[in-house]
Amino acid sequence: MESQRIIHRIFLSLWLILLPFWDLGAGLALVLAFLAVVWRDRTAAKVKWLQSASFWPLWGIVAMVGIAGFWHESELETHLRVLPCMLLFWAFDRETIQKALPLGGLILMLYLLGSGAVRFLEGADFSTLLYRGLLEGLHQHVYIGSYLLFAVVAVWTGRLGWRIKGLYTALVLFFLGLLGAKMLILSTFISVLWFVYHRGRLPAKAGWAGLLLVLGFVLTQAFSEGRALGHVLKPVDPYWATGSVDTRVVQAQAAWTLIQERPWTGWGTVEKQAALDSRYTEMNYRFGMKRHLNVHNQFLEWALSYGLVGIGVLLLSWIASFRLAPWEPFSLGLVLIYFGSLWLTESMMERSLGVSLFALAWAWMVDQSKSQSSELDV
Repeated sequence: MESQRIIHRIFLSLWLILLPFWDLGAGLALVLAFLAVVWRDRTAAKVKWLQSASFWPLWGIVAMVGIAGFWHESELETHLRVLPCMLLFWAFDRETIQKALPLGGLILMLYLLGSGAVRFLEGADFSTLLYRGLLEGLHQHVYIGSYLLFAVVAVWTGRLGWRIKGLYTALVLFFLGLLGAKMLILSTFISVLWFVYHRGRLPAKAGWAGLLLVLGFVLTQAFSEGRALGHVLKPVDPYWATGSVDTRVVQAQAAWTLIQERPWTGWGTVEKQAALDSRYTEMNYRFGMKRHLNVHNQFLEWALSYGLVGIGVLLLSWIASFRLAPWEPFSLGLVLIYFGSLWLTESMMERSLGVSLFALAWAWMVDQSKSQSSELDV
């Protein structure tokens, strides 16, 4: 029994470490972690199924994707992408997360800085250490930044010393500044406001931590070509749109037009991108045509893909879950505020890392809620 528990923790740790690097390998590790748990005690796994109401919002996403397959063509990859929403119900282990995630974050930062330094020494300019140049070959900055933020949460909820926690946090925040992800920083700031509202104060030395984030961000704005803040404030014109805000406005307009054409069942995940590209052509949106951009808004993305029927399935799962499951307001608020604000500017659930990060955050929050509920019962 103990050996099976160790196997489960090894595979769960491997899933966390591989997440930013290799989607397929990370998925296989999570499946093996799930099988290790179920095989260890199949009776307990069946009993746990009866206590699953807190996971219904995640399973509602799986149901929405699955049901759409009855009237739309779908790819196997689309269904495999949402597997973490199912498997983490059994595979999640808080102690393993608190140990493996900080290690994964450290490996990720060392890899990105190391490979960037090699490119710089080989003749690349300084921008290779900033913004998208720093992430060459990996996921976009919003995904990598969220992964590193969760690593910080794992560090502060673990058993490491205060100095190590502070040093790790400082390193991650400076790194986030180098990534220069404006929307990520904005979502993080909104989440910090919720923290202050609920706890009444900021953590000690939060000002110094914020200064490191600003320092990294200033370096990105100064030396990363084409990413100045003025780029955000341009007038919205599809022909010229290339900035952080104007592109999202144009893409939302295109999506809304398409949603109105098929409001009930949507366009499906296969046909959706072709419809967007066609609409971009009509709007003369050169940037979108060149890069075949998605909507960059998860709510509109789901409506475009699955229509009102799919959204209805998802809403039912959330409503039923909130009525039946115990919740801890602070943790629930953090998850909803962070991802809710981020989903307004990113279609995170269209990538496997985005799905995994949300499923991880949700499972973590559910575990926290159940722990506090148990303490109250005692």
